Amino acid sequence: MNKIRDAWVTRLFVTLYDSVIGAVCMYVVMRVRYVFEDKAVPEFIDIKAALVFGVVCAIVWVVLRVNKAIWRFTAFEDVRSLLTGVGVASLLTPLVLFFFFNRGEHLPRSVPFVNGIVFFLVLMISRASVLLHHNGDVRTLFKSFHPDLPPAILIGRSQNLHDYMRDDALGKKENMYRLRGLIETGGSHEGRSIRGVPVVGNLDDVQRAVDDIEYVHGAKPTLILVDTSADRKKVKKLVRIASNIGTPLVRLKQGRQEELSPFEAADLIGRRVQKLDMAPVKRMISGKRVLITGAGGTIGSALAKQVASYDPAHLILVDGSEMNLYHVDQKLNEYENLSFTAYLGDVRDSVHMDEIFNEESPQVILHAAALKHVPLMEINPIEAVLTNVGGTKTIIDMAIKYKAESFTLISTDKAVEPNNIMGASKRIAEMLTMATAHTDVDISASAVRFGNVLGSNGSVVPLFERQIENGGPVTVTHKDATRFFMTTTEAASLVLQAAALNGGQRKEFAAIYVLDMGEPVNITSLARQLIRLRGFVPEKDIQIEYTGLRAGEKMTEILTGEQENLETTYVKGIFRFTGDVNDAASLSRRVDKLLAASQKRDKKGVKTALANLIPEYEPNGGLS
Repeated sequence: MNKIRDAWVTRLFVTLYDSVIGAVCMYVVMRVRYVFEDKAVPEFIDIKAALVFGVVCAIVWVVLRVNKAIWRFTAFEDVRSLLTGVGVASLLTPLVLFFFFNRGEHLPRSVPFVNGIVFFLVLMISRASVLLHHNGDVRTLFKSFHPDLPPAILIGRSQNLHDYMRDDALGKKENMYRLRGLIETGGSHEGRSIRGVPVVGNLDDVQRAVDDIEYVHGAKPTLILVDTSADRKKVKKLVRIASNIGTPLVRLKQGRQEELSPFEAADLIGRRVQKLDMAPVKRMISGKRVLITGAGGTIGSALAKQVASYDPAHLILVDGSEMNLYHVDQKLNEYENLSFTAYLGDVRDSVHMDEIFNEESPQVILHAAALKHVPLMEINPIEAVLTNVGGTKTIIDMAIKYKAESFTLISTDKAVEPNNIMGASKRIAEMLTMATAHTDVDISASAVRFGNVLGSNGSVVPLFERQIENGGPVTVTHKDATRFFMTTTEAASLVLQAAALNGGQRKEFAAIYVLDMGEPVNITSLARQLIRLRGFVPEKDIQIEYTGLRAGEKMTEILTGEQENLETTYVKGIFRFTGDVNDAASLSRRVDKLLAASQKRDKKGVKTALANLIPEYEPNGGLS
């Protein structure tokens, strides 16, 4: 209510300001007109004309709603509205003087016309000055919109609404819609206009605005969200509204070229993507030989693309999947002047890894190779140990042997207080990483923890998408289950950022890095929103079924343990804790026992070795 009141106060101020300016212009024009003829101004006609013109302006401004435009967002439609208002006021003033003030005696016939021009120019200078001050660009002031396009409603904060329409008018993006209304999420400009398009309300008014536009134009308008970092609650509300009324919903994507695209799962997370400082990353990568294990996977391939953009001397890709390696190989072939080699190999194969390291001599190692599907690893625990523990040990051993500068392990939130074999194996991999501080080689070692990566192989979102496409049901383990989510690009950037950060500290302080992941996402809520994104109504068009938590799954995840004290880094949103392995030699012996039992397929021996390494872990699944 306060925001609506403020909007009306602003409109009243605009009306009074313009009316006073109009009265002053009329007074000055009258005086100049008589001075020009070297005559005295008779019977206070200049003051009368000025007052009448000011009052007429105020009435015209209110009736024609000339006062609704927001000055810093002035556009062609506002200019046209001003011109109409000035013209009407200039015509009405002589009539009022004629009928109510001595038939307008002593009012020169040229004055209303000259005053109209002067008044309009003064108004335009006022608007243009404010526009230039706030936006630095007045080129779109006299550019109009195409009238024969399908209707749309723009949704976002006032400045974002203006910027989108400005770029649209300048031809920076394809003109696909005719904007018929604006939903201003701040709720501070209702009843006014931005670049001539009326602000019809806030998110609570979307239904009414859509109905009104459909009634007038015969078609439901497309809803366009222009806030590239809208909060999760607002996005969820907008998705629900669009689904209920059956109108298209798209959003502005931020990138090299801003463009409209359908909503995706990443838009539902609502967490502001961290702005990372990639300058140290470029210094770390540029001119170096970089090896990525698991290079064909979701994180590995994203790492490969980002590393390729930082001018490495040579990029070495290692992956055990021929198809995955083929895909990333094809993608990297698109980069000009990129030197890279793709090796089909298993990180568990120490002989093959030794051949690759001997041939390539990598300086920076990003270890993404892992088995990560929790329920599958409960059925295949020995494979999880051999890959996640044995593979990590092999790559660390090679890094030390060939004197690499940097080793970074991609870890997971499931390594914290693990209750499944995947998390336990990753926790041991973290311990091996921290133990490198006790080697004689000057290597920067670190691990990076984060939650679920949207759209990654085996993640919940692609599963939900397939189930929705097939008509449901969508299966959720538990109605209260929550998870942390991040985008693939953000995850890869975090890995590189952590590696660069860790390179600046002493090697005896190996560290584990975590990202501020915001609030965990309720999986049931995510499923409902995905169903709505595809134009269906949950529980009506697509059913949701609860299957129960699977072996090794937690209700929710955490990123740090009770004994892990986080410290800040110079990069906002990235934290770390340094640690020390009290007895690295003992750790090495215990890991060797674990791997020896795994290679013999001795489940009892594996269970015993795990208990010695992580006493708090209670094996279940294939080891129970």
